[in-house]
Amino acid sequence: MNTHRRAVTTFIVLWTIAVSAVILAALQSAAWRGAAAGREAVARTRAKWAARAGVEAQIAALTFSTINPDPNSAFAVRDELARAASGSLGGATFSVAHDTRTGRVEGAADAHAKLNINILSRDSMLLLPYMDETIADSILDWIDGDDEPNDLGAELGQYLSLKHGYMPRNAPLRSLGELELVLGVRPEYVRGEDWNQNNLLDPNEDDGNLTWPPDNPDGKLDGEWSRLLTAVSEDGGLAASGLARLDLTLAEVEEIQKRLQVDAQQAQAIADAALTVTSMADFIRTPLRDLVPQGATLLSGRRTSTLQNLTNDQLALLLDETTLGDPIPPRSGKLNINTCDDEVIEYLAEISPGVADALILERNARAGGFSNLIDLLNVPAITNEVLASLYDLIDVRSNVYVVTSRGRDEGTGVEVEIVATIDRSTLPIVVREIVIR
Repeated sequence: MNTHRRAVTTFIVLWTIAVSAVILAALQSAAWRGAAAGREAVARTRAKWAARAGVEAQIAALTFSTINPDPNSAFAVRDELARAASGSLGGATFSVAHDTRTGRVEGAADAHAKLNINILSRDSMLLLPYMDETIADSILDWIDGDDEPNDLGAELGQYLSLKHGYMPRNAPLRSLGELELVLGVRPEYVRGEDWNQNNLLDPNEDDGNLTWPPDNPDGKLDGEWSRLLTAVSEDGGLAASGLARLDLTLAEVEEIQKRLQVDAQQAQAIADAALTVTSMADFIRTPLRDLVPQGATLLSGRRTSTLQNLTNDQLALLLDETTLGDPIPPRSGKLNINTCDDEVIEYLAEISPGVADALILERNARAGGFSNLIDLLNVPAITNEVLASLYDLIDVRSNVYVVTSRGRDEGTGVEVEIVATIDRSTLPIVVREIVIR
């Protein structure tokens, strides 16, 4: 009997020890998992704020370049952004870069180095890969403000008739991804290999067909339309000097004279012409004396017979520092002729192949690029008339940049990526969009 009791007691003790061991192991495992999760959360938080520090570093560099412009180099902003492209803080590092077809570039990507789809003509659209007349007309219909379809386009009725119907915007596209809502546009046309649209060649975008998306494992990022087009660039903004632009329709003659380094008669003629011209391009196309009728009396009381035309330096200042009122809403951005790839210029139908070749040749010969639009008159194929016709399409400065910043925790290797769109058309700089991965 006692032996039996001892056996039962021993069994109970062993069973209790076993259960306790299991419970202890479970508690230890849970504690380990919790600690690991905690460490990962801390690491991710550290990486996130490192990535955000990268964005802030780019904003600071862009602010500095805006307030302290370098008139001798069109690439000063790019160089300043590259200098602020990496750093470390509190056990984490950040790096800011973007990929092009020729390789990786440090710093934020210039949105104006691409063509803004919202101001692209039908002829220019038809030069794009995969583009046809049906898609081009549908894109134009998506952007225009009416419900009347172009010949081969699509409007409200076609979209509502879809299985999951929706309405076209009938306004400018707000992002390049929105193009995928246009009838006939496939995601692969827009994204190419850059499926997550972060401007970087990720491992899954360079492994052939092993993982999505399908790609060419050549170590180069082919973003198809996304390498050529944007929807976020914005025109206008501050003057080249970093000051607010002078509105010629409201400015006093003395303000014009001082800002543009012109004489009083020229300043008065500019003020008078500003009330009749329809675009700043008119000042490029037409000499100042011809903008005011010959023999007429200026508002100042002086005759135009003694009026001097603007020199190229004065005309450059006029374009750089002034405006004819601020458009509401702001206009879509122009192509920065300094920072765009040679290939991008070829997709502007308004620039003939001969002019494009001459422009690229002149740009490559200038270490500091084109400092102002009037510098383009040094291109043999570009006359005042040609430059005026391109005024609404090209520029030499940029307002909007896309920052891809990766933060990395040094202890665990955990990474967080932030893609931010920043706009310096006003100061302080505005973060227009931010995506955290």
